[in-house]
Amino acid sequence: MPTMKANAKIITNSFIEYLDKKYTNKTITTEISINTSYGVKVVDVVVSNGHSVAFEIKSELDTIKRLDSQVKGYSEIFEYVYLVYWKDKFNIEDMNLPDNIGIIVANWNPKQTQIKFEILKSARINRIANQEKIASLLWKDELFYFLNKKDIYPKKNYAKEILVNLFEKYHTKTEAIKIFRFILKKRFEKGFLKYQESKRTPDCLDIFKTHKVDLNYLSYLK
Repeated sequence: MPTMKANAKIITNSFIEYLDKKYTNKTITTEISINTSYGVKVVDVVVSNGHSVAFEIKSELDTIKRLDSQVKGYSEIFEYVYLVYWKDKFNIEDMNLPDNIGIIVANWNPKQTQIKFEILKSARINRIANQEKIASLLWKDELFYFLNKKDIYPKKNYAKEILVNLFEKYHTKTEAIKIFRFILKKRFEKGFLKYQESKRTPDCLDIFKTHKVDLNYLSYLK
């Protein structure tokens, strides 16, 4: 038997390895804070691979008390949302998830040496993404950048709220979703590469979190 419980850190580390093998041309990151109609939520794992995908992990030590508001909040922003839950702890029938939410079950392999993941239900593409919520996640520099590409040149001293309103005015919902995919990939690309370099070390998840955000990525763009 495993000597320790499958806590969130253990599952997250194994799950990122699983996603790294599953997807090509992707950026993966952890713990993204988002402002939703259900309050501020922290997404456990996020993938940008041509779509924006959010994963909520419920470990052997977690409860589902906040699950409903978490997945509904994520659905305001991400195209696909998945629940990853520990098989021996939770009963999926008790969760009453919205129809768009995908389900992945986690459990020990037969030898109980590593965690395996199985997709029980694929997520449906989310049609309720909120353009204002997406725009609010952009940094001021990002808002300036994408407004400038529309030949809109706001004053540098404008408050972020004004920039968000301008972004909404001059970008369609489809454009906002595509931009969100782009910033997920670019903001966290260098951090994910750092993780890939260190993923064989015991503290790779901590290294990942420490280096995850590239604050200067816009300076590399033409």
